[in-house]
Amino acid sequence: MRTFTTILCASGMLLAAGEAAAQAHQPPKIEADGYVWEHTDNPYSGNADAIAEGQRVYRSTCYICHADTGSRGPNLRKSKLKGQAFLKIVINGRKGTQMPAWKGKLTEDEMWKVYSFLEAPPPQ
Repeated sequence: MRTFTTILCASGMLLAAGEAAAQAHQPPKIEADGYVWEHTDNPYSGNADAIAEGQRVYRSTCYICHADTGSRGPNLRKSKLKGQAFLKIVINGRKGTQMPAWKGKLTEDEMWKVYSFLEAPPPQ
């Protein structure tokens, strides 16, 4: 009887270890942000009028924290985030920082124009 109990306990430990290993190999759950994109890529890249508009929006909304080369906020021209990944931060803000969410305050087009301004060579 003792051998049976030992085998049963050992089997339970193997089962638990197997379940933990299976869970460890599951891909992380990604929360959908629910945002419906108008554009999957930047529709204004290289467009001089859009870049000028993006500069205007940047100066009135972003400059106070980010300045030209970073200040309280990081230098956005050196951001490693590209395209929609960059805009997701603009749309949703960043928890634990002073970065506010701009969803509902700026249109997606305005955000893409700001991104176009930041992608363009800095004005001289």
